[in-house]
Amino acid sequence: MNDMLTATLVALARQDTDQNKVTEVQTRIIKVYQDYNSRLSNYERNNAKAFFRQFRENINKEIEAIVDDIEKL
Repeated sequence: MNDMLTATLVALARQDTDQNKVTEVQTRIIKVYQDYNSRLSNYERNNAKAFFRQFRENINKEIEAIVDDIEKL
C-alpha cells in the first residue's frame, strides 16, 4: 500500500495530473487497507485456510484495480 501511495505522489508531481483524481485514488488505497486490515483480525479460526485463500484473491483484485487507476493518472 505504501508503494501505491508513493506512486500517486509521483503522479501528483507531474503538471498534467488532475489532483482530484489523485486524491480519489489515495482515499481508495487507504480504505482498502483499513478494510482488509480489519478483516484479518476478525476471521473464523476453524475455517482459516478458506478465509485466507479468499482474502488473497480479493485483495489481489483490489490491488490490480488500484494499480490500473494509478497508471491512468
